[in-house]
Amino acid sequence: MKHLHLVIFALFLYLGWYWPDIDKHLMSLLHHRSVVTHSVLLPLLVMVLVRSNYAKPIAAGLSAGISIHLAADALSPMSGYFQIYLPAPFKASIGATESFVWLGLNAIAGYFLALRLLKAHSKTIPFIYLLAAAGYGIYVKDDVRPWLVCFAIFLIPFMLDKAKNKIRRAA
Repeated sequence: MKHLHLVIFALFLYLGWYWPDIDKHLMSLLHHRSVVTHSVLLPLLVMVLVRSNYAKPIAAGLSAGISIHLAADALSPMSGYFQIYLPAPFKASIGATESFVWLGLNAIAGYFLALRLLKAHSKTIPFIYLLAAAGYGIYVKDDVRPWLVCFAIFLIPFMLDKAKNKIRRAA
């Protein structure tokens, strides 16, 4: 069962790579780079709506895949079509800086959500995440920079832990 969760995680991570761009097929309701699809909303909905032993690995995989996609999107210039947009009836951009912040925070949240949902695999999930980020960068974007952004996200828990220890020692 434990290994099956990793297989499910990996499959849904792959689906999460492509989920944010589903908005291109829903242009009557959503603009490309919609706040609805370019966020961790889907994995959170899976956790609330799916009542199964597999909800956690499904949501964790989607969350990690979406995180990788959003990390890559954060590298594009935040102008026009590349900004984050509100859904219909507004279909208005939230702004360039706000779009960058939205993508960054959701990419970080996606990684942390995946880690939290599959605590039993706390050593394996980061490895799969970085491997998948490398694959996405090389094979989907033809660019190594998405992996670098994901590596920076991967380092955040270590930096937070180090800061916590420093504060404890100072107190």
